[in-house]
Amino acid sequence: MNRITLVIAIFILFLSSTAMRAQSVARVYRPTSDVAAADANARAIAALKRLETQVIVYRSLADFQESGKLARVSLQTFQQELSEVTREVQPVIMQMSGSKLKIKLTNTLDAFRDGAYWWQQVDQPRVVNVSALAATEVSQSSSDTAFLSTVPYTVAINWRQAHTYLTQAETLAK
Repeated sequence: MNRITLVIAIFILFLSSTAMRAQSVARVYRPTSDVAAADANARAIAALKRLETQVIVYRSLADFQESGKLARVSLQTFQQELSEVTREVQPVIMQMSGSKLKIKLTNTLDAFRDGAYWWQQVDQPRVVNVSALAATEVSQSSSDTAFLSTVPYTVAINWRQAHTYLTQAETLAK
């Protein structure tokens, strides 16, 4: 009798562990959520690539000094596209776990935002609205002028960093 009880107990233990294992594997393995996450990551990368096509990423300082252009579009157009991309990418980033891909996508978006901020500091539109003219004259010191002359380099560096982070994110997403 003792031996039969022991065999039954082992059999029940074996069946219960097998059943629990099957449930845990089924719960963890969700191919549809993996596909959805990969699709969301691909959409986020594609949106950030749209921003990258609007800016000029220089390979060297000499290339930037030769051209001097910061982007292929105006600041206003870039800011509009940046806000659209931010609305697309931010929810995807928020849903991601703390992975390297999340960090790279966040850094890419932040680099584009920083570049836009600094670009705005030195942007001089070719069309001036009369209602926007100030009655007081603003004079700049020589240190202000020197500082403002370095801002385009800061913008170009931000575009380059965004490109680097985006390339790394693409590699991680594969």
